[in-house]
Amino acid sequence: MRAARSLVPRPDRRRRSPSVGRRVVAGLIAVALITAACDGSDTGAPAAGPAADSNSDEPMEDTMPSDPTNSSEPVTPRPDPTREDGAEESIDDGAACSPPAGNTPWYDSIVAFEHHDSGRTHTFPCATFSGSIDGPNVVEAMVSPIAYPTVYNAVHLEPGEAFLYGGGYGDNPNAEGHFVARVDPVTLDETWRTELFDAASRPDVWVYPGVIAALDDGFVYAIHGTNFTRLDPATGAVLAQLELPTEGDRADAAYNGFTGLTDGSIVAKTVHRQAGCTEQGFPAFLRCPDPLAVPASTIVVIDPATMTVLDTTVADEFLGGRITATARNGRDYVYLTGSSTAFRYEWDGKNLRLDDTWTPPPFLLDGQTTASAVAVLGDHVVFQTNAVPSTTPMSVVAIDQDDATLTRLEPFAGEDAAFSWLPAKLSVDPDNGIAYAMDGAVGKAGAWRIDPTTGTFEELWIVDQVTMNFSTLVGPADERVFIATDFAGVDPDLVDRNPLALALATGEQVVFRNAATGEELARSGTLPRMSTGALVTPAPGGDVLYFGLDGDVVRLHVEPAAD
Repeated sequence: MRAARSLVPRPDRRRRSPSVGRRVVAGLIAVALITAACDGSDTGAPAAGPAADSNSDEPMEDTMPSDPTNSSEPVTPRPDPTREDGAEESIDDGAACSPPAGNTPWYDSIVAFEHHDSGRTHTFPCATFSGSIDGPNVVEAMVSPIAYPTVYNAVHLEPGEAFLYGGGYGDNPNAEGHFVARVDPVTLDETWRTELFDAASRPDVWVYPGVIAALDDGFVYAIHGTNFTRLDPATGAVLAQLELPTEGDRADAAYNGFTGLTDGSIVAKTVHRQAGCTEQGFPAFLRCPDPLAVPASTIVVIDPATMTVLDTTVADEFLGGRITATARNGRDYVYLTGSSTAFRYEWDGKNLRLDDTWTPPPFLLDGQTTASAVAVLGDHVVFQTNAVPSTTPMSVVAIDQDDATLTRLEPFAGEDAAFSWLPAKLSVDPDNGIAYAMDGAVGKAGAWRIDPTTGTFEELWIVDQVTMNFSTLVGPADERVFIATDFAGVDPDLVDRNPLALALATGEQVVFRNAATGEELARSGTLPRMSTGALVTPAPGGDVLYFGLDGDVVRLHVEPAAD
C-alpha cells in the first residue's frame, strides 16, 4: 500500500487483531449533526442530520460528542480488519493484482473510487470475472438480510471491508437521507450505519446522490449535500466535517460527487435545484418548472488531510455531469461538460483556473440535450449527449486534450427510435482504446475503438440492451468483461411514446458480455429495480454487487456451467 500522504495517522494494516464479531455501533454519532457557522448562526445547510431552521423557534440540539469540524483530537489508528470466526466463506483478496501506479489519491483496493480512477474510466484492473470467458456460465445471487435503501456506490479498503453510501435518492420514499454503512462483503450483514442527514427533519432540503471513496490515508470520505465528511472505517464515527461553499440557497444545492488530483487534493462541484421547486432526487432536473433557472456551479479544491478548502471558483454556467480529472504533460486538468461546450480547468497546486487556451467547438447537434460526465481515454476526453430525453439521436463525442479538435459519432442513429436518453455516462477501456456507449430509450449498447491520433470511431459491436445505469469493465486487458443491466417488464412501445416510461420497469437483469465481441457470457435472474445511475460494482473473489432501489443489495457470483 502507499505511504500515507496526510498528517492523519494511518491504520496499522500489518497486525491482525482477534475477531470481535459483528457489531452495530450505536450512539457514536447522533442522528442530528449540526454544522453551524463560527459565529453560531444557522447556515441552513443540509448538514449531517437535521439542522435548525433559521425561521424556527426550536433550539439547535448539538448531540455530537465533539465538534468534528474543528477538533484537534488525534485520530486513533485502527487495527486491521478481520473476518468473523466461523465464516462459511472466505474472500479472495486479489493479492495477484495491484492497481496501476499513480492512482492518487485512491486507496489500493479493488474499488476505492466509484469509477476506479479520477478519469472515470469504469475499468477496474484488479476486478476479476469468475466465470468462463468462453461460456456458458450460471449466476448465483444472494440478497442482503437487511435493507440499504437507494445505495449509490460501494468502496473497499481491505478485502473484508466494504462500505455503502445510500439514502441520497430523495424521490424514493424509502430513502431516509444520506448514510454510510459498513457491511460484510460476503454475508452483506451490517457492521455499523452512520446517518449523515435525516431527510424527514428537513423536507425543504433537496436530497440528491453524493458519493463515498476510500482515500490513501485509510479512511472513508463522503460528500453529501454541501458537506464533505471523514469517517472512521472501524466504527463509523464522524472524525471531521467540512461545510462547502455554494451559490444560491444551500437547501437547493448538492455536490454530486468528487474526484482526485495528483497531489492528493479532492475537487468537487455543485448541481442545483430551481428555487421554490420541491421535486426531490434526479426528477428535479426533469420536473421543476425551469430546471435551468439555477445558479452557476461552484467548484472547490479540498485538502482532505486538513479538511480545508484550498480554492473556490464559480463556473460560467450550471455544469450537470460529475467532475473528471487527469494528469497530462505534468499538469493537473479538470474536465466538465456545460450546456453545449466542454470546459477544462488547470490546478497548479494553489489555484484552480479556467484554461481559456483549450476551446473545443460546441458539441451539441440541433435537438440534442446536455452531456453526461467526461471519461479520459488516452489523448482524448470522451462523453455522450442526451443526459435528459431528446428526440434527436445521441452523439458520442471525442475531444483531443491537446488541440481541442472534436470528432463525433451517432451510434444508434439508424435505429429509428422516437427518443434518445441515458443519464449515466459511458465507459472507456484505456488499455484497448475502446469506448462503450448505451442508450436506454433506444435500447442499445455498443463498443467502438477510437483512433488515438484522429479520434475517429471503428464499430466493434451493437446489441439490444435497455439500461439507465453505468456499465462496468473487469478482467485483464485481453479478456475484459463488460457488465451492465437490462430492464425487465418495460413496454418498448410505451417508451417510444414517452421515455419516462422507463421508470415503470419492474426489475433488471445483470448481463455479462465479452467486451471485445459483445457476446453474452452470463445473465442473472430478474432482480428488484436498481438505483438509477448506479454502477454494478466489483467485489473481491470475482463477485459483483447490485443495488436494488428499495434496499436489496445483491451479491452475484458467476461460475462456469456444469457439463
